[in-house]
Amino acid sequence: MQFPTLLILSSLFSITSLPWINAAPLTARAIPDSAEDATTLAAINQLLSLFSQSLDNKDFEALRDVYTEDAELGGQATPPTTGIEAIIAFYSGTFKNETLVTEHTSDTVLGSNFTENTASSSSYANVYYFGPPVLERGGFLFRNDSAQFREKLVNQYKKGADNHWKISRQELTILTIEGNTGLLRPARGDDD
Repeated sequence: MQFPTLLILSSLFSITSLPWINAAPLTARAIPDSAEDATTLAAINQLLSLFSQSLDNKDFEALRDVYTEDAELGGQATPPTTGIEAIIAFYSGTFKNETLVTEHTSDTVLGSNFTENTASSSSYANVYYFGPPVLERGGFLFRNDSAQFREKLVNQYKKGADNHWKISRQELTILTIEGNTGLLRPARGDDD
């Protein structure tokens, strides 16, 4: 008889004893249990997509539709930042290298703590950075012309008076970095 891998692993480890697990235990409110919760989770997924597209398109003004006016950024990967103007300044400064092409993707979104006007989520993101040689070499991508970050985002959300969800607090942790991180430096003449 063959046992499922998960069953074997669960008998060897408690899920909370695994070193890479650092989350609150799931509760009944962690899993959407109503149509409203499912709608909130869909809105959160859309909001994370808008966040990614805003950064990839260098449309930093679109972040006003992502964050509350008094939103906070924190975590190991960002300096403590408060307020939408400071958040826009942070991201536009981070991605000011005009030759840098980015691709942000979010996955494994776990929504939790649903209330009428608040929610939380934990998600993972892959961020790819490509330098100008990608385009100059006929589309061939060489390993030293890209960098990849694996990140964890823990967000808190508020629903505004307009019934739109926005991020009120975001903690960003970089889990892994691979490739040429020199691509993230401003282009020559662009570092003033």
